[in-house]
Amino acid sequence: MKKANIIELTFLFCWPFAIVASLGIYLISKDWGLVVSYVLGVFTVLMAQSMNYRIMKKTFKNNPEKIRTNTIVIYIAKYIFYGIILYVAFNEPNWNIFAALGGIMTYRIVMFPTTLIFAKRGDDANEL
Repeated sequence: MKKANIIELTFLFCWPFAIVASLGIYLISKDWGLVVSYVLGVFTVLMAQSMNYRIMKKTFKNNPEKIRTNTIVIYIAKYIFYGIILYVAFNEPNWNIFAALGGIMTYRIVMFPTTLIFAKRGDDANEL
């Protein structure tokens, strides 16, 4: 069985973190608009990071000379998409832009502890 790399572990731990955070947001605020905004941000970042992971994994294997170009295009596409989601959350009266931004930041919040806990020096050379 293939050992999961840091990116796959981050995806794995993002779901429970998002569920607990959504439950906490609801229990504290009793506002479904905040929960929906947060979940919108979480789905957005997980979809964008999944796209990034799949495209870059394929590029590393098949076409390594296009890594720089693909990285730039993916980052531009992700930030445009994040901007659209934040714009929608800002203009929807029941949603909260800060909760959506918090949902977008969820991947990074989970990634840092996951990396610190599971990263081992020298083990990730052939993880892709």
